[in-house]
Amino acid sequence: MGMFPFLKLYTLQAILILKTKYLSLTPEELLQDSNFVAWMIRGQDQKEWEEFIQTHPEFRSKVTKVKKILELLDERSVNLSETELLRIWKNIDKYDDQNKIRSKRRGLYILVRYAAVFLLVMSLGSVGIWIFYQNQKSYVYTSPKDPAASGQSRLLLSNGTTIDLENKDSKIAMNADQKIVIDNEKVIDLSQAALADESKMNEVVIPFGKKSQLILGDGTKVWLNAGSRMAFPTKFTGKKREVFLDGEAYFEVAHNQKIPFLVNTNELSVKVLGTRFNISAYETDRLTETVLLEGRVSVSERSVLGLLRSEKILSPNQKASYDHKDRSITVINEPDVEFSIAWTEGWFKFSQQSLEGVINKLQRYYNVQFVCDAEFSKSDLITGKLDLKESVDQVMTVLADVASIQYRVSGNKIYINKKISELQMRK
Repeated sequence: MGMFPFLKLYTLQAILILKTKYLSLTPEELLQDSNFVAWMIRGQDQKEWEEFIQTHPEFRSKVTKVKKILELLDERSVNLSETELLRIWKNIDKYDDQNKIRSKRRGLYILVRYAAVFLLVMSLGSVGIWIFYQNQKSYVYTSPKDPAASGQSRLLLSNGTTIDLENKDSKIAMNADQKIVIDNEKVIDLSQAALADESKMNEVVIPFGKKSQLILGDGTKVWLNAGSRMAFPTKFTGKKREVFLDGEAYFEVAHNQKIPFLVNTNELSVKVLGTRFNISAYETDRLTETVLLEGRVSVSERSVLGLLRSEKILSPNQKASYDHKDRSITVINEPDVEFSIAWTEGWFKFSQQSLEGVINKLQRYYNVQFVCDAEFSKSDLITGKLDLKESVDQVMTVLADVASIQYRVSGNKIYINKKISELQMRK
């Protein structure tokens, strides 16, 4: 326990004393406490709460009730509007006034009442909880927000260790025995007590101009595109396999009927059992796009406890686009789904895509900056194929023909404007 074992014991006792306030709280009041809800939803301070329940076993019954309420909310109440919530509450209140009875069904009645109270608090007035969940709904990365801030790909382990990835296209593999193999050379053992922390995530950060391939602990394969980062556990535990993505990645998810795989972006959650799909979720892009190649996925907007979320089910050869501005999800048929993952093989294929979208992808891939003439329309739709294994100058030569543009390179910047026709030149 170190040089001062009494200090750790004293700290634990102090925490347990502070938590005694929860013994007098009702389930409704517990659901309004951010620390308690953080434990129930995300397992925060798990060991402390377990110690508290062992010390106060009478508190377990309240915990059980709250769990049932949360399960009821998650399964039954995801699409209720505020008007419907008010109607439910009024009906329950009316029932309470007219029927002061004690029956076998009182337990269920109390459960429903608690659920209604919590739904109303969450949707109509609990600013504290709302802000808490809005802040906590996304993973908090320890790596820099801007992947272009550093030209070096990095792997950040859950214990704080940072490992530089030297290759332009790095490869990271998680073994079943909790070992990480980097580029088939370097081996890192995470099974040691000093390194193992299942409550924390590892992160991989890929700057502009580079890519990476990962094999997760369950066998799922992931290709990360330039300017992306992803958080993932050393091994998957519990009832779901969950990762967090900022950027673009192609997934080949290992099938597991009992344990779904979740990919969380800043505002969306994609749930699968075993499938192939690509998701592009750069914060700088207006749209987050999910393209399904094989299997079946659900795409949902991430919100507090799943309340009022919109959900779309994708079939193969479909694309879901989430508009960050309108907060809406649209699904269309996508006959050229293979185009979405061509980047994993060093190609960029596009069909009727805006020039702006093409430019954004090239900026990230080559780590350059495009400067467009003020009068130049970036909304023009173009179709073509670019070999990303070539230099940026070679790629721009091809793009200039496809998009009828002219360009010039100055350092790390590429200036583009509309090509002047020969007829205009004669004038």
